[in-house]
Amino acid sequence: MRLRKSILCMTLLLLWVSVTPLRAQLSVSDFLLTAFESPNLNQYNQQIDFLNGRPYRIPPINDLELRFGNDELTNQDQQYALRFRPSNPWLIRRNNALFNATRDQISARRELEFKENMADRYEVVIQYFYNTDLSDLINEQLRLAESKSVIFQNNVESDLFDAKDYVDAKLDQVDVIQELDENLIDLSKQQQAISTILGTDTFDWSDFKLITVSTIDSISSTIAASSFSSAELNLIAKKIEVAKQETRVEKADFDIGFLQAEYFPFRNRNSDVGFAFGISIPIFRDNKPQITERKLDEIEFQNEFRAQSFRDSLNRVLQFEHLKNLLNHHQLIEDKIEALDIESLLKNLSRAENYDPITTLELKEGLERLNEVRLKSKHRILEQYLNFLLAFDVIIQQPLKNYLSENFESIE
Repeated sequence: MRLRKSILCMTLLLLWVSVTPLRAQLSVSDFLLTAFESPNLNQYNQQIDFLNGRPYRIPPINDLELRFGNDELTNQDQQYALRFRPSNPWLIRRNNALFNATRDQISARRELEFKENMADRYEVVIQYFYNTDLSDLINEQLRLAESKSVIFQNNVESDLFDAKDYVDAKLDQVDVIQELDENLIDLSKQQQAISTILGTDTFDWSDFKLITVSTIDSISSTIAASSFSSAELNLIAKKIEVAKQETRVEKADFDIGFLQAEYFPFRNRNSDVGFAFGISIPIFRDNKPQITERKLDEIEFQNEFRAQSFRDSLNRVLQFEHLKNLLNHHQLIEDKIEALDIESLLKNLSRAENYDPITTLELKEGLERLNEVRLKSKHRILEQYLNFLLAFDVIIQQPLKNYLSENFESIE
């Protein structure tokens, strides 16, 4: 009987597992990976797929013409000819090169759009964790303010009571509640953005190890010493190549001549068939305005490339220096907070004979305010860290990594 019950329980368990959908918890890296799925990339994917079918290919024969002639207007003078004009082989090659360059340009545009998608998601993650940590701090501040109010309220008749301090404690609660309200609104925005992109309301990132300030300090120096390609420069370089190929196509856009097969069925000749050919010499060109226009585009993009290269170099230096300044400022704050040593003071006060719970709570409130200063300082660093990563185009380098995680986990 007991064996039968065990078998029945095991069967029910297996059935429950088989019909219950197993939903893997979506991580921060999964959220970042959705940058590939953004609708704004579809147009580029569709264009590339279309060009991969090579619809731009020029056929080897440009024109086919059937001719009939009769100079004497007699049956014996009839002649037939089949003329075809082969496509310019230089035009064929250069046209293929043009559309290959066009496809590369579209890929570069897609890469730049992908970079913007990743930047948006990185920003949402940073704001989410900041508001989550800030919410915990504000709730602790509210708890301390409420505790202080309760002490005053329970000791109205004692020497510990002070009406002004009691009112101040209540007003502190009002300020903290107002701050909490703003924080919860911001946090709700980030949660809604994440849920909408992930397609689920249930996600848990509590186990995610956000990158520390010390790790940012070390990795930023490594990145700054490395060389990464710029998505903006890459796009301009592709535009230059397209302009060059357009110029070459215009220069090769001329008729090279014709080949003709002839048939003379009624003429008194040794042979009824013959052939003719002609060669075109492009001395006079009617597409010089187009060639000039393409060349002007090429010059414009080359100047744009030089200007963008200078801006990128300057921006990388400035973003790195600003990040270093914020890191130094954060360390300065940490040193000053450590010098205060409020936690040791709290321990000593708790062992004192004239222990004052109000003073202890006020010190704890001060400690929480310092923790908020710490948090806001780290948040500034994370925001600048993102600007730094974008300046160096790190977040789109293959293989993709999550640069907000402490161990830089791979994004797959």
